[in-house]
Amino acid sequence: MKKIFLILLFIPLLLKAEEIILNGRVFSRLEGNPLYLANVIIEGTSKGTPTDKNGEFKITVSKLIDKVIVVSFMGYETQKIIIDTINIKNPLFVYLDKKILNSQTVLIEGITGKKHEQMFTYSDLKKNDIQDKYTTQDLPEMISYLPSTMFYSEGGNGIGYNYLNIRGFDQRRISVSVNGIPQNEPEDNNVYWLDMPDLLSNTELIQIQRGAGSGISGYPSIGGSINIITSNFSDKANSSLGFGIGDYNTRKYSISVGSGVVDEKYSFYFSLSNLLSTGYRDNSWSDFKSYYLSAVRFDKNVTTQINVFGGIVKDGLAYTGLPKFAITNTSLRTLNHSYWSADEKNFTYELMRRPEEKEEFSQPHFEILNEVQINKDVVFNSALFLIIGSGYFDYDASWADSNYFRLTNANGFNTTTNPGNAIIRAMVENKQWGWIPRLSIKHTNGELITGAEVRIHRSVHWGSINYGENLPAGLTPNFRYYYYEGGKDIFNFFVNENYRLSDNIKLMGEVQLAYNKYKLFNEKYTNYDFSINNFFINPRIGINYKLTENFGSYFSAAYVTREPRLKNYYDAAESSGGAVPQFETDVNGNYNFDNPLVKPEKMLSFDLGINYKNSIMDYAVNLYLMQFKDEIISNGQLDRFGQPITGNMNKTIHYGVELSTVTKPNSFLEIAANININKNYIQDGFTYIEDNATGTIVKQDLSDNKIGGFPNILFNTIVKATYNNLSVQFLAKYLGKFYSDNYDDNLNKYLNLFPGFVEYSDNVVEPYFLANVIVNYEFGFDPVFKNVKFTFQINNIFNKLYASYAYGKEFFPGAERNYYFSTRVNF
Repeated sequence: MKKIFLILLFIPLLLKAEEIILNGRVFSRLEGNPLYLANVIIEGTSKGTPTDKNGEFKITVSKLIDKVIVVSFMGYETQKIIIDTINIKNPLFVYLDKKILNSQTVLIEGITGKKHEQMFTYSDLKKNDIQDKYTTQDLPEMISYLPSTMFYSEGGNGIGYNYLNIRGFDQRRISVSVNGIPQNEPEDNNVYWLDMPDLLSNTELIQIQRGAGSGISGYPSIGGSINIITSNFSDKANSSLGFGIGDYNTRKYSISVGSGVVDEKYSFYFSLSNLLSTGYRDNSWSDFKSYYLSAVRFDKNVTTQINVFGGIVKDGLAYTGLPKFAITNTSLRTLNHSYWSADEKNFTYELMRRPEEKEEFSQPHFEILNEVQINKDVVFNSALFLIIGSGYFDYDASWADSNYFRLTNANGFNTTTNPGNAIIRAMVENKQWGWIPRLSIKHTNGELITGAEVRIHRSVHWGSINYGENLPAGLTPNFRYYYYEGGKDIFNFFVNENYRLSDNIKLMGEVQLAYNKYKLFNEKYTNYDFSINNFFINPRIGINYKLTENFGSYFSAAYVTREPRLKNYYDAAESSGGAVPQFETDVNGNYNFDNPLVKPEKMLSFDLGINYKNSIMDYAVNLYLMQFKDEIISNGQLDRFGQPITGNMNKTIHYGVELSTVTKPNSFLEIAANININKNYIQDGFTYIEDNATGTIVKQDLSDNKIGGFPNILFNTIVKATYNNLSVQFLAKYLGKFYSDNYDDNLNKYLNLFPGFVEYSDNVVEPYFLANVIVNYEFGFDPVFKNVKFTFQINNIFNKLYASYAYGKEFFPGAERNYYFSTRVNF
């Protein structure tokens, strides 16, 4: 008994003898600066200390009892360190990695999951990757070096209207969101990147899924989905100034200011920029002013973020392409005309693009993002938003007569001559608001995420004569030759379950219920008011089998249905030109608005992939098959606004293989490469061709033809070399042959059968190889400047004369070799 008493008496002394003082410093890994007021605590206890202004800390630990210390700081990933593994005689240096604001964790983790545990094919670009390459590009060009991705620019130099394709599918069938809030225009399904100028300057992460999109990230997608996460907060106050200059009189000015952490709870940030260019093609000028304001509040279990961003966009229109033979002619390929003859021997442009053809648009976004940590297993995420758009575009209408403008006796005009050299002003006003809640529940074997989407969209569209000659008396600028209002109500609900069956097998099941209601009402003149209800069930399943810690595989299957755009049902802006509602009619010619002729497209898709990663290499192989019913595809023509005319095709097939790799053989070299080899064809479908000799309409079978717009090979590579503060990147891409329409190699056959049925005889977009170089040099300049960065970019270094895309006879040229230089100073 006495021995036991003595042992108990000396235990505290023995423990005290094992106490040590641990010294260390905490740094930001990205910025290299010390973190003030980072928390250092002993795991499982309340014992801890904050770091001082130099990032230093001292903490007393017991070597026998205290095994782990936890280091954390707002906006950074928490790091745990086992005490037994450290050398207590030397200071401990801890480097924390930045993380996305936790108002987005449900969205980010729900979409991507952990590497080698994903259920679908995805890529991402983090802030460092973006800032290494970003100068003036829109997002389509930025991500076009990822697998199966391509873009083209109407103006040729990547400023203005840019369009993105994933696996060959245009961006109307790619679901795009910012902070989980959908950006596809509800009536048109398109994404207008120029309405969000310089967004990449404030982007923390871009997530790209290929194939069927997840219900977690918003609206159903066919070709893929993109989620852009914005965040530019820092732990310390900072500011920066930027300036850039390049060919085509391109200039960019920017300023940003961040408050750092205020009262250990708040952080504020804003940025402004102005991008100007005269453009590569004639009269394709741009003047884009952008703003981004954000504020965040961190509470113990709640994060609140408010974002306001957008821009004032002004630009000269360039929505028509060139005849193919002009693409390789340096004096013709920069032209920007409204109409032209495609006869190479007697080549004439019928009308130059008029300086009055321009647009102006503004679309501010307002977001309130919240994330509530209800308990350690339950997180609630909320996104409230409002998007307001207003603007016009003015375009040539010298071809239009009095009847088109409705300058008739029935409307109070005594017209004796047609207007001359008219300019149409097409005006649109949009309002969209909604709420997107998500709830994450972690359980023993996985995680359940459920959520909803409520969006209400309303619009006003009208057209008037902004300028014209020979206009009738009594005509005022308030006369609208077309006017209608549109709308769309969207209600979605989803449930997503990730279930860990074992250490190596993970299952995923998801179902999305999607309801939308189109509206067209208050139409002047024709009074074709109608609404269309669509309800879709989109299921998706997946399985991941992790062979080792470095080697994983997955399989996914999805069924997706997506509705057409409103213009497919009725192009009300062209009602004076003969456009009629696309609905079934009864014997009396009355429209049955319950039976539209155009149908939603339906896709059944499968993905099978493997991936491997070690300290040197990361590679992935993916096979995909996409089977469509009633796919909505382009027929090779453009409407008056330069947008592709589309329609259903009965059955179509898309399949291919994607290979990608990232290799880091040493600390200064990184090589990334990817390739997509695919086939896309019409399994069962037809078109109608007018026989110009007889005037009759003939039905022509297109079965087995390749679908236009899908290159058969896409290859991308980025080679990056870094030495001290200097980095050099070589970016290259190769696109294989593809077609501007759906006639494949049979175009000449149709031309022989029906001479003159199209205005061109060559529908092949020739393969091309394109290469750019980006050089970055950074250095510090204490005590005035924290960082100075110089960027020099050469685009199209081999001066390739190429067409980046085409619709029918319209081929869009890419700019010739050009240069851009910029500098950014951080204070």
